[in-house]
Amino acid sequence: MNNIYQHNLLQERQSTPLALTTSETANLNVSLDTKQNVACRSGNTNSDIKPNVGSHSVFVLNINDKPLTPTTSTKARKLLKNGKAKKVWSKFNTFGIQLLDKTREEIPNTTLGYDPGTKFEGMSIVCDNENNLSVKLDLPYKKNIVDKLKERKKLRKNRRYRNCRKREARFNNRNRKGFITPSQMVVVNSRLKVLKEFCKIYPIQNVAMEDVCFNHYKHKGGSNFSTIEIGKNKIREFFKNINIKVFEYKGYETAEIRKKYGYTKTSVKSVDKFSAHCSDSLALAVDVNCGMRISEGKFLTVDDTYRCDRRKISDIQLLKDGLVNRYFSGNVKGLKKGIIIGTKKGTIGQLCGIVNDRFRYYNINRVRQSIKELLWVNNQFKIKFNY
Repeated sequence: MNNIYQHNLLQERQSTPLALTTSETANLNVSLDTKQNVACRSGNTNSDIKPNVGSHSVFVLNINDKPLTPTTSTKARKLLKNGKAKKVWSKFNTFGIQLLDKTREEIPNTTLGYDPGTKFEGMSIVCDNENNLSVKLDLPYKKNIVDKLKERKKLRKNRRYRNCRKREARFNNRNRKGFITPSQMVVVNSRLKVLKEFCKIYPIQNVAMEDVCFNHYKHKGGSNFSTIEIGKNKIREFFKNINIKVFEYKGYETAEIRKKYGYTKTSVKSVDKFSAHCSDSLALAVDVNCGMRISEGKFLTVDDTYRCDRRKISDIQLLKDGLVNRYFSGNVKGLKKGIIIGTKKGTIGQLCGIVNDRFRYYNINRVRQSIKELLWVNNQFKIKFNY
């Protein structure tokens, strides 16, 4: 997707209301031959979503895209009506405003609570004495990534035995300093993607995170755990580069703090509930920010488990005359794989490819289907649960 096309989508996205009207959706049909006419919908894709729990549920950006103190929906509505602000949406599908005039930039103490994990993580924002947003992140399936890397290794090995062009040997192009395995790097990038979005919409000053420790010598395979330590260092470097102070807690300290403020935690980590991981993250944020128990705010689950097949060097089975099948890249006719799409049938899915001149996608039940035309596309995170 070129920069001009991305810019047009961004402008449409910011000026699009939360819910598309019938007259607007009638103009958003798109086929494979007219991808330029795809409009980017920026509203909530779930019609049953409940309103925000907290009163200051609308994030605010200044004229230079710097995050300010969140505001109430009533005040945001007045600013929009008077032409002092415009509508914007975050990748969490949450609504916000951007001020069109200069204003004061005093902000209250704001802390991000972060509870890392191997498959699921919790993140909570506390601004002053209110929980504005809590997110449970479903990380990519590491096993699937490892299987893809093994398949890539096998395909590369097969290619070396074929009669094809050769390239110059490159034996000294590997720098082991700060090395992290590709499978672990995918997980780290998934974390950073969500953390960066938090920093874009909230004026975060402090981060309270749990420092997950591991005994490298006692447990089997402890030497391989060093890549996870490097991944934690990358998270720390990210916060350090944007001048955010980090407070670290041990696992037993997190449990004590959670009990101190009276938050409950469920034993089932995969369930889409606030008590699965966000109770820990909120407890950490509260301990740093205000030191008093506050009620739970808006909660949602971000599903980042899907990873598409971007490319393969060649297929194991050759076609006639030694030809190989062409594999698609990360884009389908200028649309990125993994984005949320809507169809004329009223279904919502995740774009995964193209077959026989039809868009292929996964529906909400992870069943693969195809459609000729798309109604809208959405570049935001895949929200699995929201209240």
